[in-house]
Amino acid sequence: MDANKDGKLSKSEIKVPLKDDFSKVDTNGDSYITTEELNKAPKPKGHQPSKRK
Repeated sequence: MDANKDGKLSKSEIKVPLKDDFSKVDTNGDSYITTEELNKAPKPKGHQPSKRK
């Protein structure tokens, strides 16, 4: 997603559903999402891998 390869994501570089929660993921409020912020972000409930038995 990092179109300009600067190591962080701006709102214009991302798509839904992350775009809808941008301000929640951008914890330092600098208008960019870093790899660290993305890794700490809660994962969407509908996109959990299923556990097979």
